[in-house]
Order: sequence, then C-alpha cells, then structure tokens
Amino acid sequence: MHPIKVFILASQSLFAQGVQSLLVGRPGIEVIEVATCVGGSDTGFSADTLARVRKAAPDVVIVEARGEQQSHLVARVLESVPGARVVALTLEDNLIHVYYQQMKQGRRVEDLLEVIRSQPVEWRGRGPEALRLFVLFQGQYGQRILDNIRRFAPETWTVNAWRAPLDLPLVVDEPSAFLPVHFPISDLLLSLGESGSAAQLIPGAVERMGVQAVIAPVDNVDWLPEGLVRQLQVQLEENGVTAVFPKPFCSLTEESYGVRQHVVAFDDPWIEEFARYFGRPGLRIECDGRKIASVEVERDTACGCARSVARQLVGEDVGEAVARAGLLHHHYPCRATMRVDPALREPLIQVAGDFMRRAVEVEIAQYLSSTTQAVPQNHGGIV
Repeated sequence: MHPIKVFILASQSLFAQGVQSLLVGRPGIEVIEVATCVGGSDTGFSADTLARVRKAAPDVVIVEARGEQQSHLVARVLESVPGARVVALTLEDNLIHVYYQQMKQGRRVEDLLEVIRSQPVEWRGRGPEALRLFVLFQGQYGQRILDNIRRFAPETWTVNAWRAPLDLPLVVDEPSAFLPVHFPISDLLLSLGESGSAAQLIPGAVERMGVQAVIAPVDNVDWLPEGLVRQLQVQLEENGVTAVFPKPFCSLTEESYGVRQHVVAFDDPWIEEFARYFGRPGLRIECDGRKIASVEVERDTACGCARSVARQLVGEDVGEAVARAGLLHHHYPCRATMRVDPALREPLIQVAGDFMRRAVEVEIAQYLSSTTQAVPQNHGGIV
C-alpha cells in the first residue's frame, strides 16, 4: 500500500516545520514537500510554488494562511490538483477545515491525522454538468428561488446557500466583516439579494469561493442599481470572472440575456449549464383539437412560475391559452417589480409576463392555424 503523499503550504516557516515534524514517522503518511510564503500574489505564494504542487500530485495539501489569503490559496490548490483533499489550518480559531466535496471541521491532532488518512469520496468530473452552485439570498423571494432550484436541479449539481443579513449598512466597505469565514468552493454564484448592500458582498464572496462566474439578476433596480452593475462588471472582469445581469431574471438563455435593444450576449460554460434548466421559460405543448392536452417544461423560470403555469394550462381552450398564461403569471409571486423600469420604460413584471405569453404563443401557433383553417368562412371573415 502506497503512503499518503502530503504537501505543506504555510505562511510561516516555523509553523510548516512544526506540522512536518508532527507528521514525519506517522505510519502511512509521507511529507513530500514543504513550501512557505514568498509574496508576490494574492495567495502569497508564487506561480512556481503552485506549479510544484501540481507536479507533485499530492493526495493531501495542508494550507496555513490568514483570512482571504487562505480562501484564495484553497481555491487555487483545488484548481491545480482537483483530486486532492485540502486541509486548511486556521491559527486564529484553532480549527482544521477540510475541503473536498464537503467541508469538515476538527480541532485535535487526531482529527488532522484522520482526514489525511481517510479515503476520499467519489470524485466527480469538473465539467459544467457537475456544477457547484452557491446561492446568496435575502428574503422570501430568494428563498423561493433557492427551493425551486434545489428541487429541480440535475442530480449532478451541488447547491449550497447562505442567507445574507437584512440589516447591512448602505455602504459595505469591508465585505469580509459580514461574510462567513469559510464558504464552499463553487463554480457559479447566484446573487439574489434584496438590497444594494447585499450586492456589494458579491466580490468578497467570489474571492472566498474561487467562483468562475456570477449571475446577478436585476428584477428591481433598487436592489441592483445600474451604477452598481457597472462597478461589479469592471471589478469581476478584472479578476477573470464572467458576470451576467439579466433584466429580468427570466430573460436568461444559454447565450444571452435582456430584452429588445438591451440584449447582451455572453459565452460561459457555467452560466450556460444553469440557463439550460432555469431562465427564459421554454414549453412544449401538445393539443387535442381545441384543448391543451399536455405541457412539458423544457426550461423553468428560476422561481418556478413556468411549472405553475404549465400545470394550470392543461385542459384550457387553445384560443385562450396566451391570455390565460399571462393571467396565471400575474397571480404568481414574481420577484420582478411592478414599478416602471427607467431603461425599459415598462414594469419588469410586464416584461416577465411577455416572456411567459410568448413561450405559449410559439407553441400553440400551429394548432391555432390548423383550427382556423377548419372553421367555415363567412363572407371572407373569421367566424
């Protein structure tokens, strides 16, 4: 049986030596290399050091660093050696944090030895189909969306969430003061805050989770003003993170978002994977004569409205289906505001309703044309 290979990364050389001396001579454990912080990057470790970690292909990487530097380092190590377990030792709270597919905690030396020796759970591929989604939300609307995503997301996804405080200050100068110390490593962040303050937490959350893409819907400009959208776009782009701001949320597709002249194209595999299942409503409607026989949801709205409308359309007269879909949407608790949006010059809830009506209209067009042709004509007009 081969020994478990351990690589130690530490910001303090004395600490690294201490951990190494603790592990040397332990049965089944081999410390293959030790590296300490040399500065020059966000992680505090040079690119050459991370390349050494990747080349060594350790089974376990022990990381000691402080605050956001530790979060950066954990994310980089998991990206460099995706099959490894990362053990983050935090001197401030004397905790052992273990990152693999889930985070575990411990305090004792025995805990450290246990997690090094433990067999890893089955590792899933790092493709978009194994999306690790994190939802940052506030209030009941965000909770409804989170619940719907968790219920209908593919089994290959991992969905984690955190409810942000409602009493955040208007200006969040230090996001780290309001964020949990440890977030799970994630691919995509979905921000569902109900205040501009919550949106200001996005860069800090992205940094701690190693996020590669962000979806921040604009269903109310009070929650995400245009100026803040531009600020976030620049800040996230500078960090190599793709960010989309669909207005409204249900305008999102695999390659674009927005409406009319405000449509914005993007190219990102993580957002594309999400939008394959949630975003602009997509339906498949079958009719039996003048009645709707079945409605299949090909893409749900994130809030679940498309599924709700689909269930209630079955049995409706095909000629009334579009109007009925609009009414059902109107009565669903939509997150989009009823106030007139300054850019679109109409309420966002109206725009969202148009997407729902259009999804139905496209599907029933063939049935309307066939039933119309079958109706007798009277002096050139439709009876």
